[in-house]
Amino acid sequence: MKALQISKYGVPEEVVELVDIPEPDAPKADELLVAVEYAPINNSELLKIKGRYPLLPASLPSGVGNEGVARILSVGRGVTGLKAGDRVLVPITHDAWRERILLPATDLFALPAGADPQQLSMLSINPPTAAMLLSDYVDLKPGDWAIQNAGNSGVGRSVIAIAKSRGLLTVSLVRRAELVDELVDKGSDVVLVDGPDIAARVAKATSNAKIRLAIDGVAGASTASLSGCLAPGGTVVLYSFTSGQPGVANGIDLIFRNTAIRGYWLSSPVSKGSPKIVEGIKLGARLVAEGKLSVPIAATYPLSSAAAALTHAQKGGKVLFKVS
Repeated sequence: MKALQISKYGVPEEVVELVDIPEPDAPKADELLVAVEYAPINNSELLKIKGRYPLLPASLPSGVGNEGVARILSVGRGVTGLKAGDRVLVPITHDAWRERILLPATDLFALPAGADPQQLSMLSINPPTAAMLLSDYVDLKPGDWAIQNAGNSGVGRSVIAIAKSRGLLTVSLVRRAELVDELVDKGSDVVLVDGPDIAARVAKATSNAKIRLAIDGVAGASTASLSGCLAPGGTVVLYSFTSGQPGVANGIDLIFRNTAIRGYWLSSPVSKGSPKIVEGIKLGARLVAEGKLSVPIAATYPLSSAAAALTHAQKGGKVLFKVS
């Protein structure tokens, strides 16, 4: 069968190779044989391919792809609650950019039958990240506000949908004016184009609400912009740095307004294995099935067009492999 792998680190479109690997065995007790349908190209996986991610394969060559959705082809003895034809997520412990995978049935569950499989393929990382960002750093109650940059990202859209499901209010900052109406339609209470006067505009739009949580997926100067929007004692949580720059801390906020800056990583020892991850995935699945959570798909590519897919993904927009 076909799979994508790397035998060295480097430029993704140059080092990712389409190879033939052996077919998986038939499932044994408590195992599933699945056919991957869709698998997204995530920035964290691109960093791994470049050799720049904190978690790298133990050895090369190595398979790639840290997320995806698959159809069950057959189940082994002892598997309950799952059957052939059900959709499940590919665990982040297994490489998703391949045609078929043998998986342990432990902790897997059937996804909503009528939900869009492209959207389901992106459940393993963004929704649990958003859910934990909204709950693990500041004790927010219904009616409280949170602010985020990267409002148009996969995590950003999950933050909007999950916050709304919890009765929280959101301010989403974007870089392009054409995104404002779209994210308002998706449920963000306030959407503003980021800029140097953002703190004043946020205060006006929220009637001077005391915002205690800021979610930062950009870093660089945007970290200081977010902290300036917070009430004294507020917290900025940095989960990504798409700017490629270190987060800039504002000394006035840190010293005189007691602002805290924290970091979040889904695969950290603190988060790994937390039941909140599964809870966040299941919440995301429900919101996808209800049409309340979706991420625009820029394009889909077969595994045989990996170079084109990886090039496209690095230029922007969400790109998926359409595997089967």
